[in-house]
Amino acid sequence: MSTKYLKRFFKPRSIAVFGASERHDSLGGIVLRNLLDSGFKGPIMAVNKEGYAQVNGVTCYEGVSSLPEMPDLAIICTPPDSVADLVRKLGANMVRAALILTGGLTLESVTGQGSIKDEIREAARSYGIRILGPDCMGMLIPGSAMNASFSHVNIRKGRVAYVGQSGLIGTAMIDWANGQEIGFSHFLTLAMASTLICLYY
Repeated sequence: MSTKYLKRFFKPRSIAVFGASERHDSLGGIVLRNLLDSGFKGPIMAVNKEGYAQVNGVTCYEGVSSLPEMPDLAIICTPPDSVADLVRKLGANMVRAALILTGGLTLESVTGQGSIKDEIREAARSYGIRILGPDCMGMLIPGSAMNASFSHVNIRKGRVAYVGQSGLIGTAMIDWANGQEIGFSHFLTLAMASTLICLYY
């Protein structure tokens, strides 16, 4: 498998969060706040079809077509039945890296042709998009000042990279490492084995 476009996950120049909201329990809202709190230095765009002017002080857009520029990395936190179509729109607009945090993608697709996960895989293959997820906690990369996850705390900067499967274990590892003053260069979980699309195209 080629490593093309992987840099857009680990050192993105710009990020768009799809499904961003100011609701306290919103996955997209948590991810957006984490990005802001971690000090990510590139442009951050919030996207929500409800047409908000801003989300947590970040300019919000209604969809892919209204973005002022295409992001290096798209973070998808939208409802399951919207993800495959969103991946197609991103691909048609030359976005080549997407982090899918949405869960429940093993459900049957609206087309009745397999699961939503299968539909997303086919959409990604058609456009050559790299996908990380679904059902992962995201990525934390202190060197890029990027907490693109739903972790309740950030991590310290260090020299050890952590790649795991379970978001639950990953969260526990972050709590333990912070308590021991241990840092990481990169921290990410991939997905449950049954729903893995990790870096697939």
